[in-house]
Amino acid sequence: MPRPDLSAQINTAPLTIATVAQRLGVAASTIRTWERRYGLGPTQREPGKRRRYNQEEFHQLEQMVRLVQSGVFPSDAAKTIKSSREIISESDEVITVDTILEAARNHDFDVLQRDFDVLIARDGLLHTWSDYICPALRNTYYPAGGDMPGYSSRAMITHAALAEVFQVAKQASEHAVGLPHACPTLIVSDAAHELRAHVVGAALQWEGVPARIVPVLAPAGNPEVCPHDVAEAIKEYRESLGAHTLILIGSLATDVEIIKAVDDQASNLILVGNNCPISATPRAMRFRTLPACVEETVELARNCNMGSCKTD
Repeated sequence: MPRPDLSAQINTAPLTIATVAQRLGVAASTIRTWERRYGLGPTQREPGKRRRYNQEEFHQLEQMVRLVQSGVFPSDAAKTIKSSREIISESDEVITVDTILEAARNHDFDVLQRDFDVLIARDGLLHTWSDYICPALRNTYYPAGGDMPGYSSRAMITHAALAEVFQVAKQASEHAVGLPHACPTLIVSDAAHELRAHVVGAALQWEGVPARIVPVLAPAGNPEVCPHDVAEAIKEYRESLGAHTLILIGSLATDVEIIKAVDDQASNLILVGNNCPISATPRAMRFRTLPACVEETVELARNCNMGSCKTD
C-alpha cells in the first residue's frame, strides 16, 4: 500500500529542500539529482526560485528513500513511484462511493482493498473515511431485496477498511520518527462505532501520538449494563495507560452519567458525535468530524505535561 498522507490534515506549509533532506536523512544534492534524472521534484517552481515541496511531493521522496534503502535501483524506484502516481491521478473518476458499494455487493475484497489503498494514498485516511467509507457504509442499510445468507456488504466494507487501518498503524512508528513527543490518548467507543475509533487511533499514531482503543458495551437503557461499571473500566484503562486525553465516540459521547463520571478535571476530554450534551461538562471539547477530532488531539498530546504521562 502506498504510504498515506495524514500529516496534510495538520500541516500544509511547503517545505524547503534543506528541511526535506534533513527529515529524510539524505543529502540535498541527492534530492536535486532525483529531480533532474527522474522528475521527482516540485510540480511548480519559477526559474531562479527556491524549491518548495508540498506534502504529496515530500511523501513521494520519502517512498523513494525507503525503496532505495531496501535495495531497489533508483531508476526502478522512480518508475514505481511514477506508476503509482499515475494510478492515483486517474482515480478521481474511477473510484466512487457507488463503485465501492458494487465491489462490496460482489464480495470482491481485493478490489475494495486496492481502491482504499489508492484513496488513502491520494486523500489520506481521514478524508477517505469521511468522503468514501462512511457514506458507503450508510448505503448498506436496507439493501434492495435483502442480503443473501453469508453475504454482507457492510461487513465486507468494514473488514476491508479495518485491514487498511491496520496497514496505516503498522507504518506509523516509522513515519513518526523525529516528530514531537506526544502523550498517550485513550479512545473509547461503543461497539457500533468501533471502526471510527480505529480510524482515529491510526491517524493519531501516524502523527506520533500513542493511542489505545477500548470498545465497550454501552448502557443505552440495557439493565444488564451499569453506567457506573462502564465508567470505572474507562478510568482504569486511562490510569494504566497514563492517557493525557480521553476520547469518547458514539453513544458514550452522549451519555451524561458516563461523561460526568470519567471527567477527572485534570486530563483532556473529547466527545465525538452529534448532539453531545453541553450540560454534562462544559469544559469537554465536542467534535462532529474525525479530522477535527484528530487535529485537536494531536495539538493537545504534543503540548501536554510530559511529566504526568506515560509513553510506550
